[in-house]
Amino acid sequence: MPYQLTNADLSDAMKLTANFNALAKCISARNNPTNSIQINGGGGTLAGISPLTNGQLVIGSSGNPPQPQGLAAGDGIQITNGAGSIAIAATSAVGGTGLYRQMMSDTPTASITGLTSWLNQGSAAVSDSTVGVCIDAPTSGTSTNLTGRFKASPSTPYTVTALVAATRYSNTLNGVGIGWYDGSAKLHLLSYQINNGAPYLAVNKWTNVTTFSATDVTSAMNAFAQPIWLQVSDDGTNAAFRFSQDGLNFVQLFSVAKSSGFLGAIGYSNVIFFADPRGSRTLATILSWTQT
Repeated sequence: MPYQLTNADLSDAMKLTANFNALAKCISARNNPTNSIQINGGGGTLAGISPLTNGQLVIGSSGNPPQPQGLAAGDGIQITNGAGSIAIAATSAVGGTGLYRQMMSDTPTASITGLTSWLNQGSAAVSDSTVGVCIDAPTSGTSTNLTGRFKASPSTPYTVTALVAATRYSNTLNGVGIGWYDGSAKLHLLSYQINNGAPYLAVNKWTNVTTFSATDVTSAMNAFAQPIWLQVSDDGTNAAFRFSQDGLNFVQLFSVAKSSGFLGAIGYSNVIFFADPRGSRTLATILSWTQT
């Protein structure tokens, strides 16, 4: 009440009217639904927040009335709402999310990666699954016949990092990897290759999907384990190719100024994920994909 009246006080019409008006404003709050939360509506009135559903909380909103909202679950989190309760739990034990859990992206798909355009598809197919996006390329025999999925390169500077696995039984120059495609014919690629049973890494130049041009660098046949992290980056001036076994620490295999690079100053215009299925059917899978 704006005015307190005690025994023996003389009645004052102005004070009585003010008190009655204050009561009337409070009584009007009963029009809010049952179980609503009453708040100060300003001007001496009460206002109501709608009744909350299971798991909802009243959350502040700067300059506005509080809002009824529920908690949103992040990756690996499950929220179960009950009457007067909220249970938050991990969907799996930390150890169950994989060796590379600290670096892994959400499960890649063609749409998430942006790799939605085919280069030389032929009989190859692509699929999304619970482990990632996979190119299934039939063998090209002893002939080179690159196939891949590409997308327009992002604005520089950028880095693309992929965890790649190759399923194959070839014994001759079979490869999978990432790199660049100029949108016309030429490619500059970081390839996880196999030859005579030994895996190695190479940065290769291709005149087109069936014509090898030259190699910039070839690693020793160090029995690189699968899956393997491959990385390409473009800082606007230089294009670089790197690899890692732990997903955090990368070794640079090769770097070149774009102006003098194989694709030319403007040719590093599409990022590509590819397979070279010589010697056997090849499944090239992206298990993790990040672009920074």
